[in-house]
Amino acid sequence: MKSGSKMAVLATALLLIAGACIRDDPTIEGSPKAGVAAVEITSPRQGARLNGNVVGLDLEAQGITIKAPDGDTSGRTGHFHVFVDKPAVAVGEPIPMERGVIHSATDRIPVPGLSVGRHKLTVVLGDGAHTRITDELAEVEVDVAGPSVRSTAPAEAPAATGFNVETEVEGVQLAPAATDTGAPGTTGHLHLIIDPPSPPAADGQPIPNDPTHIHTAERSHRVTGLAPGQHTIWVVLGDKAHVPFNPLVADRVVVTVR
Repeated sequence: MKSGSKMAVLATALLLIAGACIRDDPTIEGSPKAGVAAVEITSPRQGARLNGNVVGLDLEAQGITIKAPDGDTSGRTGHFHVFVDKPAVAVGEPIPMERGVIHSATDRIPVPGLSVGRHKLTVVLGDGAHTRITDELAEVEVDVAGPSVRSTAPAEAPAATGFNVETEVEGVQLAPAATDTGAPGTTGHLHLIIDPPSPPAADGQPIPNDPTHIHTAERSHRVTGLAPGQHTIWVVLGDKAHVPFNPLVADRVVVTVR
């Protein structure tokens, strides 16, 4: 190789190295900033098509310690917030506790209650007082194939009368277990699981039948007898043997009983 060509190759290599250094320098505008809290979605991949209607969102955080909300506003600790099919609030704004916004300190977050079709999930970081702390975010769009269930309930209800959980079902026929003769995956019934210690899973185990596990083939079911306080109710689609559909088909409602 001629000396001129060697010099050109060497000059190009030096330029590439210099460019990489500039991009990695936190003092240069537009480069990644060292120590800035950020979040990354590691699964599912962009555009993934998923059966069932519960997306398992796997996350990684950098520059922050993830922990349950404890009022800390230093920015050194915080937790994840998932906005489902809605834009995230701006930095410095409080993050609401409402349907379509999930607060979690776990790095695998189930996102239930998705209808069949395309959905956009946006993840931001908030501090211990539920205020967004950085403009860094992560987004993914997925296609939900179903079946699906989507449940609603009042935010508050009197203890004396209870409340109704209403459920929309898509892609499957509801039938009582005793008379269900449908083919696998085409029929099933609902299970209302009250205050489970952890989210339900498609683990192949039959769902019990007791006061905290209600079986029904009706889209509307009245829940009574709960003590005052906040209650989380999962609505899970199961087959005639009371086994949850796999992949999981479920939704979640939160009700405060007064």
